Order: sequence, then C-alpha cells, then structure tokens
Amino acid sequence: MKYKIVEFNITNYRSISILKVTPGSNNFMTICGSNNVGKTNFLRALRLFFNPEVENFDAESDIPYHISEGSRGQGYAITLKGRIRELESGQEYIITQSFTEKLGVKEISLKGKKGTENLTEKEIRTFLQKNFKFFLVEASNVNIPKLVSEIVNEEILPLGLDQRRGRDQKDSLEKLNEFISQSKIAVEKIELQLTKIFKGLLQNVDSIDSNDWKLKIKFPEYLYLREAISNMIEFTLFDTNERKLETKGSGIQRTILLSLIQYVNSKTRKDVIWAIDEPEAFLQAGLQKSLYSNLLEQSEKNQIIITTHSHFFINVDDLSNTFLFEGTKELKEYSRKAGFLFYKLNTNIFVGSAFEKAQKIKENFGIGRNDSWEIMPFNILVEGQEDKDLLISLMKAFQIPIPNILIAGGVNKYPGYLQFVNDYCSELEYKPKVLALFDKDPAGRSEYNSLRSKTYRNIEVKCEYIIRYDGGTHNDIELEDFIYPELLFKAVGKLLRKEKFNQIKAADRRKRTFPAYDRKPVLDFITEMCRANNEDKAEINFNNLGMKLFLSKTVCNEIDKTDLKELNTLYPNVKVFLKQIATTFG
Repeated sequence: MKYKIVEFNITNYRSISILKVTPGSNNFMTICGSNNVGKTNFLRALRLFFNPEVENFDAESDIPYHISEGSRGQGYAITLKGRIRELESGQEYIITQSFTEKLGVKEISLKGKKGTENLTEKEIRTFLQKNFKFFLVEASNVNIPKLVSEIVNEEILPLGLDQRRGRDQKDSLEKLNEFISQSKIAVEKIELQLTKIFKGLLQNVDSIDSNDWKLKIKFPEYLYLREAISNMIEFTLFDTNERKLETKGSGIQRTILLSLIQYVNSKTRKDVIWAIDEPEAFLQAGLQKSLYSNLLEQSEKNQIIITTHSHFFINVDDLSNTFLFEGTKELKEYSRKAGFLFYKLNTNIFVGSAFEKAQKIKENFGIGRNDSWEIMPFNILVEGQEDKDLLISLMKAFQIPIPNILIAGGVNKYPGYLQFVNDYCSELEYKPKVLALFDKDPAGRSEYNSLRSKTYRNIEVKCEYIIRYDGGTHNDIELEDFIYPELLFKAVGKLLRKEKFNQIKAADRRKRTFPAYDRKPVLDFITEMCRANNEDKAEINFNNLGMKLFLSKTVCNEIDKTDLKELNTLYPNVKVFLKQIATTFG
C-alpha cells in the first residue's frame, strides 16, 4: 500500500450537502446509521472521485433533490475533494473535482496539487488511474461480474489476443481459438489459487464442509470476438451437480466475493480501495464473524470502507475509525417552481466523545440486544421502520399479539433478505414462517409476483398485499392508504398549521370517495387538495420521503393516545386485516 485517503469532502451529492470524513490511523473504516441517511451515497461519491468520467456522472441521480428539482434549470454542481498521502514520503496530493450539468451538457473540472506544485487535469487523471483501483460492492448486488472482468482483462486477454479491428471474422475467430488454448493454462492456476483461499475461509465455519466446494472458471460454449470475452466468461461455484453460481445461497456468494477480494489484492500492483455496502447482507452469524476477521486482515494492505447494520462489524471498544451517520429533515421551497414544498434530507456525522458515540450506536442499532436479526417461529417482513412502527402501534391498540417484525430495508431487498433468513435457519429444528407484506404499487407488485410462488428449504413464506382502510384491494394501494383517514388528515393538519397553510376543507376530504379520486393513492389526493386550498403558497409534495416519515411518526403518536373504538366501527377492515396477518399461519 503506497497511498492512503486521509480526508474526503463532499458538497452537494445526493443526500449529502456538506460532509467531511477524516479516516483514522488504521485502514478499516466503518460507517453505520439507520436506513436512508446517506451511507451508500458516501461510497458512491468515492467511486465517482476515483472514476471522474462523464459517463460515471448521472446528474438526475447524483445532484441533490432540492437542487436538481428546486433550481429547475439554473445549473448545479457537485464538488468532491480528497487529500491523499504518500505513506513513505508523507507527500500529500489534494484533488478537487467539480461535476456540473447546464442545459443538458455535462462538464467535469479537475484541480489538484502535489505539495505546493499545481497539477494539470491530465496529470490528475493519470495519477488516479495509474495508482488506484476502486471497487464498490453494493448491498443488493451479490453478483460479482466486475471483479471477474478485472481478472479476465488483466490476466487472460493480454496472453495473445490482439485488438485488431475491421478484419474478417474468420481470421478473428482463429486468433480467438489460439487465445483460448493459451488461456486455459492460466485459468487452471487461477482456479487452484482461488479454491485454496475459498476453502481456507470456510474451515472454521461448523455448518459448511469446505471439501464439498471448489471454484471454477468456465469459457463459453459459443465463441465471439475479443471485446465480448470478458462479459461472456462464466464464473461458477462447482458442486456435485455443477450448478451455476446464481443458484447458490447468498451467503456462499458473499464468501466467494471475499475470495476474489483476497485474490485481486494479491495480484495488483495498484492500491485497491474496497467500498463494501453492508458486507453482512444475507450472511449467517458464523460467516459474518469470519468475514469481519478476514476483512480486518486484508485492510493491513488496502483501505477497506464498509457500511453496516451488524454488531459483528463494529468494535465498540475502539470507535476511532467508526462514523455514525445521521439524517436531518429541513422543509424547503422550490426556487424555480413557484408553490412547491418538500423536506430536504441532510446527511451528518454524529459528533461526541467515544463513550457518547458508543451509547448512540447501541441505542440506535441495538448492539448488545441484536434483536433485528432474531428469527422467531412466526415473522412478518416489512420494507422499513415506519411500517413496523405503524403495525406495532395498531396491534397494541387492539391488543393483538405482536409477532416478530423483520425489516428488509426496501421491497427490492426482499429476495436477498429472505435468502438470508433461509440460510440463517438451516440448523434450526423447526421451520420458521415468514409473511412478506407488500404495498400494491408497481415496485411491490413486481416483487410480489416474483416471490409468491418461490419456495425455500428452511422457511415457509407467504406473500400478502396491504389493503386500504375500507377493505379496498385495487392497484396503487400503499401503507398510507391503510391508515385511518381521520388520523392521517389530523397529521397533515398539524404540518399545515405549523407552516401557516390553510387546512384541507371537510368538503374536499369527502371528495376522496368520488369516482375521480377513489382509486388515487391517498398521498396524491392530499397533495392535490392541499394545493387547491393554498393556491397562493408553495406546493407541498406529500410523496416526498421526508414527508412520509413525518406523517408516519405523527400518526403513530396519535394512535398511541386515541381510543380506536369509533374508528373501528367505521372501518372494521383495519382490525380484521391486522388479526389476519398476525394469524396467517395459525
């Protein structure tokens, strides 16, 4: 390891307005925090910094919502600034990058210094490309094509296949056959080394026999031109049935990822920076412990930055290189589109003593209790914390026994989370049951259709859509449509009074049952009615994530202090549905 990031600054990137991170003395950095506070965005900003190309900058996603939607054509900019130290000499490089888009044209400018010496853009790009490899492994992606591509491109393609263009395809295929013959010798060596590393990682895991597995790289049956090879080569975990990698459990795939990390680290001459989003995703406890230990060992040679929700990856005794990200909400008004309000989400780092940080982490993420990972005989799986809070509040109010409620962190994570639960339960003497609860919006319907007929070896899964408070089951029903309208409108009223807006009139609320509005999602309806009653004020978009979180918290507070007997008489389907999902397997 020749270089180290000693400071990284972000301005106006996704949920991050201003953020400065100064890594500690060791090379293993941990970022923790609740969902939607910007942990993954920090890793993505680092990826953009080490790959400052136009195609890697997506203004629609990367520019913060309050700027991209608020400024409406004024132009905007992301600034990333890194301080990188050469370890042997102590010489420091300070590189500042600016990413902008004006009238649809993307621009990137680079400025930098080596000590007091100014660097040109070409020198900056050469410095980053020549000395660093940056890999981002996101939590929802257990596939590893990028790492395989790196191995293929650097160790196989240079063996004899040239880069000629415009030649006859037959001539190219003859060269390709020669290339494959030479490559198979190199592949066998790669397979042996990777299998040795992989088996070593599994030796201390009681539930897995390392002798049952080996890694294998297979060439495609049909051969095309050179530029397609790295995408065609198939990486397979070989068992007695020789099934493909994607048929294996997510935990095994994550362990293969660690094998590739070790392999790439041992082969490259560049400094490799690994950014791993939730490395614990879908791993059983034994593999989480093993992975953490091995990542620490690998960090002796390379910088490793992870985000996590698992206590296995947080050393509470030494939090010097652990950063607790927090999110704050700020009500903002569009600057270009008159009459539109939304909540701006900001990412911040908790500041306090080591003791205060430890207490905050334990309080927020359950370190010590670890209750988020416990699997009970019956469980309900929901998207986020607000879903869990609402179900608990309602079940408490109706004295319905509260089941174990698991949080996946988004409906797109249901498949991976269920696979994790399945792997986790492999040694249990009983077969836990999981009810997966879905919104009936497009994303929810897609995942529902994908999972409703899927079976698992170690768990029993059923899928269920949320209903509307009046029993409606049509499309586009979301969690907010399940809430008693009186409580939801009361929460909306509190916000409107706070912002000195006119309330939604009773006559307008009754329009909810009109044919024109009956099947409209309730937050769309509320946004429209609020606009109609406040034409002289900025519009509030109640579908904004910050608004949803505010309404959820306010509604839960109202449920806790409200006698629901009258509401239950008006809308009996809410209680019936709660009893139904609580006894689905009963």
